[in-house]
Amino acid sequence: MLNFKTIIIFTVFFTNSLNLFAADLTIEHVANAGVKISSGEKTVLVDALFPPHKRFNSLNDENFSELTMQGADVIMATHTHSDHFGVSRVSTFLKKNTKSLFIGTPQTLKKLEGKADTYQLTSESLAAFQSKLFSHHNINVDALNFPHGDPEAHSKTQNYAFLIEVNGWKVLHIGDGGLNSERIEGLKLADRSIDVALVHDRCLRQDDCAERMKQMNVGKVVFIHMTDDRIKPVSEWIKANLHNATILVTGHESISISR
Repeated sequence: MLNFKTIIIFTVFFTNSLNLFAADLTIEHVANAGVKISSGEKTVLVDALFPPHKRFNSLNDENFSELTMQGADVIMATHTHSDHFGVSRVSTFLKKNTKSLFIGTPQTLKKLEGKADTYQLTSESLAAFQSKLFSHHNINVDALNFPHGDPEAHSKTQNYAFLIEVNGWKVLHIGDGGLNSERIEGLKLADRSIDVALVHDRCLRQDDCAERMKQMNVGKVVFIHMTDDRIKPVSEWIKANLHNATILVTGHESISISR
């Protein structure tokens, strides 16, 4: 296993869940926005397989090899940016884990053409407030069209959020998606019984970030995708504005949640 230096344990009781005896949910920080989500014997990776990066925390080759050996049922990439997705690492992971399924945007699949077996790759063209449900190894993944939060600079970049359901838990990862009231309402996020939302710390630049978090009606908010110098200001913002939130950053921290 990876060397997780800090473990934060939360015990949460969700009255809106029908599954009261689910295995614990563990979310481990891999690098930047990359996370490993586990419950029972099920494991998924989101935005975790990208090459070393100059700006953001990333895995070295040794840690990547270790993560590849651990495997995962499903791996996902929210978009093609180099701090979320890398062709070489995704294709290498899939070749070593032939039962794994990759779910991404059509743009990520285009980059993987000829680099991985087609039976391990899937996507769907989504627009407006569309979504597409995928199932693999008793894990459900709802891909949601969730445009990039910097539309002027990345208007041509497809960004999908993923709502992952594993052992009765629901975890939302929005990648670099921009959070606003229209997107939350259009995708009916408040009605989806989300246990944990993984959100880019860019949200904190919005005056209404705390309001948007509450609008989503999630059990817990976890901020990801930040450089080390952002840890202190983000922590202070959480203390002042959103007490049930936390962060996953450098040092391979993890959170565990029980019912």
